[in-house]
Amino acid sequence: MYGFLLKKSFCDGWDNLLLVLITNIITLFWIVGSIILISATPALFGIEVTMENLDQAVTDFPLGLVLIQCALFIIMCIGISILRLAFGELAVKIADFDGVHIVDLFKAIPGVLKDAVLHGLFCSVAIIIFSFSLEFYFVQGTSIVSFLAGAFLFWLGVMIVLALQWFIPLRCNMHNNFRKCIKKCFIIFFDNTGFSILVGIHTLIMLALSVFLIGFMPFLAGISINKANALRLRLYKYDYLEKHPELTTKRERKEIPWDDLIQEDRDILGPRKLRSFLFPWKDLDNQQ
Repeated sequence: MYGFLLKKSFCDGWDNLLLVLITNIITLFWIVGSIILISATPALFGIEVTMENLDQAVTDFPLGLVLIQCALFIIMCIGISILRLAFGELAVKIADFDGVHIVDLFKAIPGVLKDAVLHGLFCSVAIIIFSFSLEFYFVQGTSIVSFLAGAFLFWLGVMIVLALQWFIPLRCNMHNNFRKCIKKCFIIFFDNTGFSILVGIHTLIMLALSVFLIGFMPFLAGISINKANALRLRLYKYDYLEKHPELTTKRERKEIPWDDLIQEDRDILGPRKLRSFLFPWKDLDNQQ
C-alpha cells in the first residue's frame, strides 16, 4: 500500500507541477521575508549581532526584544498555516482525482482562515515553549533529572508532531472544527502509529530534498499532497472495518485487504510510465 502511496503522490505532484511551484514560491517569500524581519529586530534596541558575538548577544537580549521576536514568529507561523490549509483544500481534491486551478488556492483562503489562525497559534506557541524548555533542561541543566526531563519533553514533542501531521488533511477532508480535528489527529496516530512514523520519515526526506532544490519542490505543497493521499488511503481501513463489525480482535482489525481496497485507485491512476511524465501528449495520441 505504501508503494502505491509514493507513486500516486509523485504522479499527483507532477500533474500539478505549476500549482505546486507557485504555492511553494509564495510560501518561500513569506518565510524568508519573515526571517529577515525577525533578524532585523535587534537593531531596534541598538544591538549589533554578528557571527562572533552571536551566542552572547542572544543571551543578553532584553525581554522586550524577545517578546517582539516571538510575536513575529507567531505571525509567520499563522501565515504558513493559512497557505498550508488553503493548499490542503486543493490537495484533497487532487488526491480524489479532481481537477484544480491556481485561482482555487486564493479562493480557499477565506474558508480556512479561522482554523488556520488557530493552527498557527497552536503550533507556534508549542514550538516556542518546547524550544525554551529543551534549551533549559539540556543546555542549562546539569543534573540527571534535568536530562531525563528534557528527554521526556523531546519525545513528547516528537509524538505531538507525528500526530499533528494529520491535522491539515483531516480538516480539509472532513471540515470538522479545530478541537475535533486535534482529537482525531491523536486517534489516528495511536491507531496507526507505525504508518504515522513512516509518513513522518517520508516528510523528513521530502524536506531534505526541498533544501537541495531550494524549496521549489516538493516543499510544503508536495508534502500536503502526500499527506492528503496518505489519509485518503488510510480511511479505506475504517470504511472496511465499518462494513465488517464482526472483526473485533486486535489481530483481525489489523488484517486489512489493502490490495482490494486500493484497486479502484490503482485502476484510475493507471500504469504511468516514465514517457508519460516527459511526453504526456504522446500517451494522449496513443489513446486516440
